[in-house]
Amino acid sequence: MKRSNVIFGTILILGLSTFILPTIFNQSIDINDIPSLAMVLIVIVYILLFVLGMYFRFEESNVSSKEIALIAIYSAFASVARIPFIGLPSVQPVSFLVLCAGYVFGPLIGFVIGGLVAIISGIFLGLGTWVVFQIFAWGLFGLIGGLFGRKKQRKPDKWILALIGFLLAFIFGWLMNIFTFLLIRPLSFASFIAVNIQSIPFDLAHALSNFIFLIAFGEQVIRILSRYQQRFLYTIKEPTFKDQSSIKEI
Repeated sequence: MKRSNVIFGTILILGLSTFILPTIFNQSIDINDIPSLAMVLIVIVYILLFVLGMYFRFEESNVSSKEIALIAIYSAFASVARIPFIGLPSVQPVSFLVLCAGYVFGPLIGFVIGGLVAIISGIFLGLGTWVVFQIFAWGLFGLIGGLFGRKKQRKPDKWILALIGFLLAFIFGWLMNIFTFLLIRPLSFASFIAVNIQSIPFDLAHALSNFIFLIAFGEQVIRILSRYQQRFLYTIKEPTFKDQSSIKEI
């Protein structure tokens, strides 16, 4: 098994555990009482796993350092793109940008970009326990985009892509609802249902904005990223000694 896949599996286990463990022990552990240091440590572990995953993936493929730079710049751009829309609840271009990145770069890198977006944008908009949940929730956009992109046509069906973005917005909302639910005391099934019902307008706004962004800009973003990726994969072959001799003769 490739080492990058082992790291990716570890990332997914860490992400799932952040949702499952607090839910299982919800009666004995109040998420409000979890030290901030613990959340910081989880974020640091995520970042270390992201670095290792990218390192092994690039070691296993013919990716250049220029593509690493593109991924870093794109992650920063997607993070900053979240800020102008902060006044519009759940309307943000981040999700569709992460989905497109996953389509081009694959599930692992897509998940990494989604996680980095949550961390970087959190630095500007505020870091809290919710960021740990956002890392996994936005990472799923990159993961699903990467799985969809494996049957790659470089010009994807924008309607299917938009539908995926639409549905993922509800999954994102339901995952973040778990965080909201864990803040409630006492916890009950009725309160869980109430949280999900109250989030429907916000989830719908997220879903519709994803759909519109993907219809309007999805193909263009994927085309641009694919073009740059192909450029970075292209290398100029240095002339051999024999080639140099023939050049001198000319």
